Amino acid sequence: MTRSEWTCKLLAVDLDGTLLNRVHEVSPPDRAALHRAHEAGLKVVLCTGRALAETRPVLDRLGLDLDAVVTVGGAVVTDLATGRTIARREMPPELARDVARWFQSRGYALLWLTDADGVGHDGFALDGPKRHPQLDRWLSMTPCRVRAVPRLPADVPGAVRLTVVDEAEVLVELTRRLDADFAGKVTHNILTAPVYRLSLIEVFVVGVSKWAAIQLLCERWGIDPRATAAVGDDVNDIEMIRNAGLGVAMENALPAVRAVARRTTRSHNDAGVAEVVGWLLDGTAASGT
Repeated sequence: MTRSEWTCKLLAVDLDGTLLNRVHEVSPPDRAALHRAHEAGLKVVLCTGRALAETRPVLDRLGLDLDAVVTVGGAVVTDLATGRTIARREMPPELARDVARWFQSRGYALLWLTDADGVGHDGFALDGPKRHPQLDRWLSMTPCRVRAVPRLPADVPGAVRLTVVDEAEVLVELTRRLDADFAGKVTHNILTAPVYRLSLIEVFVVGVSKWAAIQLLCERWGIDPRATAAVGDDVNDIEMIRNAGLGVAMENALPAVRAVARRTTRSHNDAGVAEVVGWLLDGTAASGT
């Protein structure tokens, strides 16, 4: 597939810092642009680190009849017509317990996120002396159904994600130790959740990423993975931006994201997603690659 022949069939769009602006809303130009893309026959897929319960309000505001959504950083893919899980990548229970104990031995409170479609709720909150105040802010605001428990039930399912909240600089050092003790078993990101104003480390089983989820959907829908465009701003977007047929960084993206992108669009506060859709629909998307 040459650049002149390139046509996009699937558009993957991150939420926070990409589709959502500084007040966590979808701008009218971005909303209208995604409607145009959908009407033109593109598969529009929202790809987010949020859980499905946290993503539903955005889906409702968009008002699009989308086929699927990628949540929990790629760990869960959901069929939106049925609300059922298409694919789930869990950390096996024994490994998840080992990682949870590792954090708890260092005093951390943590979140054990599950797939609500499989178990009927979104997970468990485990207390610890290092309980960051912003964790309680998240628990008070989130629509996720999280059970506070002193210890995990014996039959707890595997975790789609384990989460710890602390200051960003503390988490950087913590991940170095985590890498040393669980090399080749888990992957992780350090992110800022702007809605909740907190920094967190999210831990997954190796192989979880937004790009892996996009590849699964491409196979499901018979789409060449090269016929994809991906737009994002943060570390959990790097793999999909690097591997998509057209990887686009927001103007407000981290330097590491911009370094792997083929093009840069306007910021999330200036309808950058709408600009990307314009490129895709007017045939100029590949001109800047």
